[in-house]
Amino acid sequence: MQLLKRALTIWLTKAVLASLVSRIDGVPAREVERSYEQYRVVRAIAKTEEQQEVLERAVRASEEEETGCEFLKEAHRLGLPSDFMCHSAEIADRVAERMRRAGGDAHVLMESLGRRIQESEDERNPDMLSRMTRDVRSMNWNNYQRYDTIVAWLDQLAADNPSVITLTELGRSHENRRIIMAKIGRSPRGEDTRAVWIDGGIHAREWIAPATATYMLGKLVETFANNDTSTCEARAIQAVDWYVAPLLNPDGYEYSHTNDRMWRKNRAPPPPGSSCYGVDLNRNWDTIGFGLGATSTNPCRETYRGSEASSEPETKAVATALLAIKDKVRIYLSFHSYGQYWLTSWGYKTSLPLDNDKLVRLGRQAVEAIQCVTPNRRYTIGSAGAIFYIAGGASDDYAKATAHIPYSFTVELPDTGSNGFLLPANQISTVGRELWAATSVLAKEAARHNMGPDPALAADPASYSDQ
Repeated sequence: MQLLKRALTIWLTKAVLASLVSRIDGVPAREVERSYEQYRVVRAIAKTEEQQEVLERAVRASEEEETGCEFLKEAHRLGLPSDFMCHSAEIADRVAERMRRAGGDAHVLMESLGRRIQESEDERNPDMLSRMTRDVRSMNWNNYQRYDTIVAWLDQLAADNPSVITLTELGRSHENRRIIMAKIGRSPRGEDTRAVWIDGGIHAREWIAPATATYMLGKLVETFANNDTSTCEARAIQAVDWYVAPLLNPDGYEYSHTNDRMWRKNRAPPPPGSSCYGVDLNRNWDTIGFGLGATSTNPCRETYRGSEASSEPETKAVATALLAIKDKVRIYLSFHSYGQYWLTSWGYKTSLPLDNDKLVRLGRQAVEAIQCVTPNRRYTIGSAGAIFYIAGGASDDYAKATAHIPYSFTVELPDTGSNGFLLPANQISTVGRELWAATSVLAKEAARHNMGPDPALAADPASYSDQ
């Protein structure tokens, strides 16, 4: 009995200490690991507006049910696929059948999302050793890397190449992780050197985004460090500076590795009256259109926009950094997944900016460069608000409407068929090579563009209005 009492006392003491440490560090408590064993994923394609409305009503109506559904990818341009997952096969089949009765297409992508997640884990981690070895030496693009490996690699890369790369800690996340931006370049024209911005990982589950951003960052450092002048493309890349923030949501990214593979938001503690963690960082930017469209005021929703615009430390840190260099940055490029879309402005409304043709033209040139690597890779190019849905508070709208950067793109990276967010790790290098092929196209346009605010703002102020 005495031994039992002593063991219980030790256990309680440890529990209290762990709770205190958690509060001191500001780290929110962990929910239990989420299983998706019973979840089914369906792909639907609407050919008419009526079919699109049927699909949206059917999925939205089930969201409040215990075994409801939610969109993973919702396309509003007719003929493009929309994917949704349901908590049970029964309700997934029911929604799919409604779509078929309306004349649309619907078929099962994944019988069990949980089994597909486990299969991707088995492929990614053939043995326990690979899970435990997470330091700078294990950085590669044959696997999806964890936060600590990425940060250790960035630190070492900067230490080894001080003449071409400098790191800036933009801020800290809710759980005190570093948000890092790398500047790569030699500023050949001094303060008049144009620049390209690249970021990734704003949505936790989109692992291919930080993987692609780090791949490109490594190639940029290699090109500058070798002073490569062997091709026009290499010379174009070195004519501008590059700012790369590869992992904007480190807490959510880690949580998607440890507890919930499909986690999307950051790890903000629940607001008063709620038990739900997280804010959708790509609905939280303080820009025109904040709160419009597919955003939510409910903390339990995937698209929860936060208590107010720019409420999150991650959003504040990156926005401050972008504003500081906005007159130099000519192109803003944000990596997401999935589905092969090169998205242009706007996201907060369906109407197009005055310079839409310019945006689409550069997007088409970038996609053509991608197809030089993978000829059958097809990207849909166009306005985010027109292709998907209106969604205010996104980073790309902030870059163009608030920072007045001339080109602002969101790139939804590939999913290779029916994998969705679970792109196999053996595809990382392929996607990296594809986007690397587009860098010289972006660099050439950035280098020739005037410094200062987007000229389209002066030409058509109404284009930046939410009216």
